[in-house]
Amino acid sequence: MPGVFALMLHSHIPYCRKSGVWPAGEEWLFEAMNETYIPLLKALRALHSDRIKPRVMIGLVPVLMEQLADEYMKDRFCSYMEDKINRARTDIQRMQADPARLAVARYWLELFEANYRAYTADFYRDILGALKWLQDEGAVEVLTSAATHGFLPLLERDSAVFTQVRIGIETYKHYFGCPLRGFWLPECAFRPAEWSPREQRMRKGLDEWLAGEGIEYFFVEHVGITRASFIENRHQEHATTTYRGYCLSSGVAAFGRNEATGRQVWSPDQGYPGDPHYLEFHRKDPESGLRYWRITGHAEKQVYDADAAKKRVQVHAEHFARLIKQLLDQAETPGAEPVIVAPYDCELFGHWWHEGVAWLERVYRRLAQESSVSCRSLGEYVDQYRADFSTISMSPSTWGLNSDSTVWQNPEHAWIWPYINSSSLEAEQVLAQARPQDERGDRIMRQMARELLLMQGSDWPFLLFTMQAKEYANQRFHHHHQRFRKLIWAAQDLGDHGRLSEAELQQIEDVDCPWSTLDYSLFKRREDPASSQGRRSW
Repeated sequence: MPGVFALMLHSHIPYCRKSGVWPAGEEWLFEAMNETYIPLLKALRALHSDRIKPRVMIGLVPVLMEQLADEYMKDRFCSYMEDKINRARTDIQRMQADPARLAVARYWLELFEANYRAYTADFYRDILGALKWLQDEGAVEVLTSAATHGFLPLLERDSAVFTQVRIGIETYKHYFGCPLRGFWLPECAFRPAEWSPREQRMRKGLDEWLAGEGIEYFFVEHVGITRASFIENRHQEHATTTYRGYCLSSGVAAFGRNEATGRQVWSPDQGYPGDPHYLEFHRKDPESGLRYWRITGHAEKQVYDADAAKKRVQVHAEHFARLIKQLLDQAETPGAEPVIVAPYDCELFGHWWHEGVAWLERVYRRLAQESSVSCRSLGEYVDQYRADFSTISMSPSTWGLNSDSTVWQNPEHAWIWPYINSSSLEAEQVLAQARPQDERGDRIMRQMARELLLMQGSDWPFLLFTMQAKEYANQRFHHHHQRFRKLIWAAQDLGDHGRLSEAELQQIEDVDCPWSTLDYSLFKRREDPASSQGRRSW
């Protein structure tokens, strides 16, 4: 039967400005810009010029927006690209006696120069502006997330949940200038309303915080939907399914990740990125750092062949398009077209899977030929079918290991949460009493709020769990906490300038400076009890 394909690309890089370069730090962002964001924008513009509107949902975490808009980071990226181009040129000279690797070096030079030219000449060093144009043209729908990708279910203070959500939405409006429809819960981590033994009251569910900000829909892992229970079953379904949307009591719609399509990308056994013709991510040339090998199961890797990889992209795109059509044909969703919701980390495409962006473009060109499959955003889907959504109640879930908080609250690094939650409480207490009398006082309060947001990022416990950059994550978390301690000590008596010197304040501001006009009053204590709001009036 006719159905909808809804792709969501969640874009996130933790705040890394002036906090290391490589292997952890600023190059996280530069790699994502060169290998994912710029190629993706190029592909979307190519589709648009051919009158294909994929309606991809692209989610940008606010702390990523702040870095993409930062002039220092833009300059640093230009230097990074010039260095990559020089490395490719040097390799071309070095590999004259090796035709296979010489071809790859020339491939890299052409690609780096094209990406750098697109960034400077086509996008005017403004990735957010290029994306805004695509949204204004109806090619994509841009979403946002929590300010620093905070893991919301483990934030014990309502002020912390509120500020993560509110600042996320305000950042989106600042850069995109239009109402926001969809929201990405960091790590797809959902928590319903819950009783707080410490405060002896019910706390709002995360969907209620979103409803209060005008959000219309969000995403959860598939178990968030499949394990849900009906409050109002409008179509007498035997069970909930990820092939349709549902409303919660707050009126916000929830959509679950489709497992079958996700498996084609994420599965180490079935996923396309493991094809032996694709570029090997982990092995680099010891001199230039460029990649010259393709994925093989042998110790001696074979040299990459871009033309052969391109052919595999076409095969995999064709397979994926057939799979989408097959799944939609089999789905049964009375009252609405079935929808395949396919959320992925944006950086998977192009960065981890070099051919991923080309694959996405090819998928959309193929789907444009399918009369029974339409590519739409969930905003459009909600507009058409929300009146027929059943109402459900969901339990906690994430898209991490075990579909719960295992990754972010592992016994080995659970120590991080008392620091975060006690800091949020201290900020509430200071804000209840502090009365800044001058610009310096405002700067201290604003910087205190910034450090609290940066401390709350889900990246630090995630990296501690995965061991990918354990020491870096440990240092970064403690640096933000230490800066927060200095600032809150100064905020407790703003008249005592000896508590924090001007030089030290400037040094902290120079390193951690997102949200130049951050309103620190947002971090005050929130008294709102959880409430049963009933179905939202649209």
